[in-house]
Amino acid sequence: MLRTLHSVAAVAFFLLAGSFFVAALCLQNAVEPLLAAWWMQVADLPLLVSALVYGGSALYFGLKKPGSSPGVLGWILLLLLAAVFIFFAVLNFWGS
Repeated sequence: MLRTLHSVAAVAFFLLAGSFFVAALCLQNAVEPLLAAWWMQVADLPLLVSALVYGGSALYFGLKKPGSSPGVLGWILLLLLAAVFIFFAVLNFWGS
């Protein structure tokens, strides 16, 4: 199940990151700048979620010993990633 989530998060991360790259190019070259700016404001948290799930699952697979139970390592990583997400979500809406 976690391998599938890792794969889905990888696809979502690379698609969203690519769309941010295209939006930045459009914004820089004044091609639909309002739409590009809107996309960069709206899709930042989904990009963050996909990056945290992709990176967190990769870190979990790298640290987990084969045959061991998920236990404490999974919970510690989950709490750290949740704290990072909450921190960036607060920063995202701070000035709004």
